[in-house]
Amino acid sequence: MIRVVAHGGVGGPASHADGCRAAVQAVLAALDAADLALDAAVAGAVILEDDPRFNAGTGSSYRLDGKTIEMDAAVMDGGGRIGAVAAIRRVKNPVLVARRVADSPHILLAGEPAVRFARAQGFPDHDPATREAREKYEEVVRQLTKGEVPPSRRRWLEIDLSKFWNFEVPYAKLAPTGTIGVAVHALGRTAVALSTGGASPMLAGRVGDTPLPGAGFWAGPAGSVAATGIGEEIARKLLSKWVYDRIEEGASPAGACREGVALYPDEIPIGLIAVTPAGWGAANNREMPWAAWTGDALVGP
Repeated sequence: MIRVVAHGGVGGPASHADGCRAAVQAVLAALDAADLALDAAVAGAVILEDDPRFNAGTGSSYRLDGKTIEMDAAVMDGGGRIGAVAAIRRVKNPVLVARRVADSPHILLAGEPAVRFARAQGFPDHDPATREAREKYEEVVRQLTKGEVPPSRRRWLEIDLSKFWNFEVPYAKLAPTGTIGVAVHALGRTAVALSTGGASPMLAGRVGDTPLPGAGFWAGPAGSVAATGIGEEIARKLLSKWVYDRIEEGASPAGACREGVALYPDEIPIGLIAVTPAGWGAANNREMPWAAWTGDALVGP
């Protein structure tokens, strides 16, 4: 039985679920071509990275300087193969670079060495900046300036950024959170692939939950899990591994996802997807685009 779930990031509009459906269809097409579950999951993630509506790849966010774009991505299969990149710049599809890392002796490459690895693997220079990213950045600046940030970002109003500024450009007083993920079960194998353009606001070099095993993702014989939301909060609880463990203990994927979301107060945006040999699940405490292939039907919000 083949099951696939894809999400476009918690906090994103449900109207973007068409992009998630396209990702699910790409996974199914890859499986028809006899690709392994891991490569099929990556094929779905690429669809979402290439859609500028989602905060990954082409839709990635500017950091606080309004110039820097750094991205994270990861892949994992049920056999324990993992590849990830963190704070990588100027590549079109970070998830494809993460897939190459999975074939290397390492699990995670970060920063400029990750970029050099990408070039050595044949990935060309690419500027992911878009008009939409600029508009999102300007909205974050407006929120910080006027003190109108959502609850999940209020801590930024209490921080003297001049003490932590680590960009190449000098500090100047400043006058969305999102990740994409695909979880797959096919032919007795499980896999997950996810990617993010970060969260606004953020300092240079910030790494969220996406490339951290057990935090943003986990896969094993019992199924695969992907999380989305405030990366630091997800990492503190190793949320994806927590959900996976609940599935191993007998919880349904839908129930385990709901329990995982319930670990957080309402002001922290959190979303989860999971697939197992027996089913699938999705849960979120904010609007979230998603789509799932249940084994015989394509469903979504």
